[in-house]
Amino acid sequence: MDRFQEMLVFRRVVEAGNVTRAAEALHVSQPAVSRTLAGLESRLGVELLRRTKRGVQPTDAGQAFFRDAVDLLDRLDDVEASTTATRAALAGPIRLATASLLFTGVIAPILGRFVAEHPLVSIDATLGSTQVDLVAESIDLALRGGRPGGQDLKFRKLGVIQLALFAAPEYLARAGHPATPEDLADHAMIGGIGPTARGHWPLEADAGQSLTMPIALRHHCDDLQGLVAMAEAGLGITLCPPYIEAARRLTRVLPGWHLPDSPVFLVWPAQRHMPARVRALLDVLIREIPPLLERQS
Repeated sequence: MDRFQEMLVFRRVVEAGNVTRAAEALHVSQPAVSRTLAGLESRLGVELLRRTKRGVQPTDAGQAFFRDAVDLLDRLDDVEASTTATRAALAGPIRLATASLLFTGVIAPILGRFVAEHPLVSIDATLGSTQVDLVAESIDLALRGGRPGGQDLKFRKLGVIQLALFAAPEYLARAGHPATPEDLADHAMIGGIGPTARGHWPLEADAGQSLTMPIALRHHCDDLQGLVAMAEAGLGITLCPPYIEAARRLTRVLPGWHLPDSPVFLVWPAQRHMPARVRALLDVLIREIPPLLERQS
C-alpha cells in the first residue's frame, strides 16, 4: 500500500479512537483498515497502537509517528492546494485549546464567522484550565494566560484580561453590598482557580492604590465558568472578566477595584508545519481578539 495512504489510515484511526469509525470516515471496510494497520506496524517493526475494549490508543512510538504523519499529510495538502484551482478553499480539522470562559465569551463567535467563510474546516476544541501539552496532544493553536515558556512554542500577545468582582443581585440583596475591600471578609467568597485559588487576592484600584486582601473561600470550583455559574446561582462573590455575557446578568462589586491585568497569548508549536487553514485562523484571531479585549475589559 502507498505509504501516504498508510499514514492517512493511521491518522484517521488515532483521531477517531476507533477502527470502525475510522473505516466509516474513510469509506472502506473495517478489515481493510485493520490489515493496513497490521501491515504498517509490521513494516516499521514497532507497535503503534494499543488495543482496548473501548478502542485504540497510540503508544509512545505511535504518538511520535502520528505527529510526523499529520505534519507530512498537511504539507501534502498545502502543496496540492497551491497547484489547483481550489487554492482558496481551506479544509480539514483545526485543534484549539483554551479556557472555557474565554472560548464561550470571545472565541466561539469568531469561529462561527470563520467556518461560515470556510465551510470545509472543522473545529476540535479542548476546553479547560489545565496547561495542555500542545505537541503531545497535537494541538494547533492555544490561548493562554501568562507568558508561555518552552523553546518548542511560538506565541503572540493578544491583549489583557481584567478580572473584577461580581455577584448576583439576589445575593447582594440578601447579604448587602461591600463598601470597601475589607468588607469582603463578611461575605461568601467563591474561588479555586488561578488567582482565586490563593488565600490572598491582589486588588488594584482605578485610582492607583493596590493591596492584598486575605480571602477565606466559602465555595470552590476548578473552572472559571463554574465560578461564574455559582455566582449566578447566588452563592456569593467571585471574580470574572467584564466582557462575558454572564457579567451583564451579575452586579459589579466594589466597581473601583479589580485584579491586576492578566496577559493573553496565542500559542502554537514552533517546529510543526502550519497548514494553510491553521495559518488563516491564526491571522483572524490576531486581528479580531485584541480590539475585543481592549473594548470590553
